[in-house]
Amino acid sequence: MNYQLLKSATQEIRDDYLRQELGMEKCEILDKYQLKSNVDLYWERHHEHHPIQVHFSHKFARKASPLGMIFYLYKLCYAKVKYFDQNWDDFLPYVYNWQRGLFQETRLADMEFIRHLSTGIMLDLRNLAKINRYEDFVALCDYLEEQKCCTLIGRKKLTVV
Repeated sequence: MNYQLLKSATQEIRDDYLRQELGMEKCEILDKYQLKSNVDLYWERHHEHHPIQVHFSHKFARKASPLGMIFYLYKLCYAKVKYFDQNWDDFLPYVYNWQRGLFQETRLADMEFIRHLSTGIMLDLRNLAKINRYEDFVALCDYLEEQKCCTLIGRKKLTVV
């Protein structure tokens, strides 16, 4: 793809071509967060009464996983992206439905919370972003792994009896 030519294209044409490289799941994320490309091929968000927020490059969007894109939008560090990418089978995306007062499983693009399957622990993406020390994040991961092991051992004991 000729990116130099795309830089001079209209917003709609540029977005159409760039989105073709990303796939449906990543495009859902762009739509959810109302991201549009700019002439430098970065994805940004325009708010009527706020300055433009530039989020990430198209190169990043091509290389990152959909989960990595969402984590980047929530300003989560690479260690968190790597951990959840590698262990995603242990988690499900959730959203809080305030009208019903409960959590609901959702598609990845709408995720605001992550549910640890074996324990039921809910992790708020905003709270994950507040964990700044690597040691604290490792402690969280160790706790989740420990709880997962305890849950699996408990299930094995129940099936043996």
